[in-house]
Amino acid sequence: MLKIKLKKNERSRNTLYLIVISLIFIQFCNFASLGIAADPVRTDISVSVANDMINNNTGYPNLLVLDVRTIEEYNDAHLYNVTLIPVDELGGRLSEIESYNDTEIIVYCRSGSRSLQASNLLVANNFTKIYNMEGGINAWIAAGFDYWLNEDVSIIDFALPVFLVSIVGIIFVLVLFSKRRWKLGKTY
Repeated sequence: MLKIKLKKNERSRNTLYLIVISLIFIQFCNFASLGIAADPVRTDISVSVANDMINNNTGYPNLLVLDVRTIEEYNDAHLYNVTLIPVDELGGRLSEIESYNDTEIIVYCRSGSRSLQASNLLVANNFTKIYNMEGGINAWIAAGFDYWLNEDVSIIDFALPVFLVSIVGIIFVLVLFSKRRWKLGKTY
């Protein structure tokens, strides 16, 4: 057995402390370079993984899918059965999803940046199982997964054309009626 005999002088002790601190620092750098997550409650997932989670009702029975885009973006296209809370409103509306603080939450936006911001906000407020869908709904649609497309949302203002056609039609009917009446009146 190897025994290390340390001199009881200050220089040896300082050298030993320096070696131990260096080894701890090297180990820390090794773990950091391996990509070990410092934040285990937020996980970035692909749209394929998100699709699998959404379609696995037994594995994730209380899954919440959170859309953090604007209402206009939501109305264009969105995933089925989602909760819409725009990222700008999320901080003030956390109580609405408080019951999900210990269940899985998939967060998505258009391309992934707002969902990352929202995910970090949820983590900071003690939500424990946050999944940030990378690429957002753009990546979801590009992958060919199902989504809701609100085709009837496009607003076409028919008020003026309908009004004009109605007025022209009424005038036309009145002219025909008055001509007929005029003809009928002349023949008597």
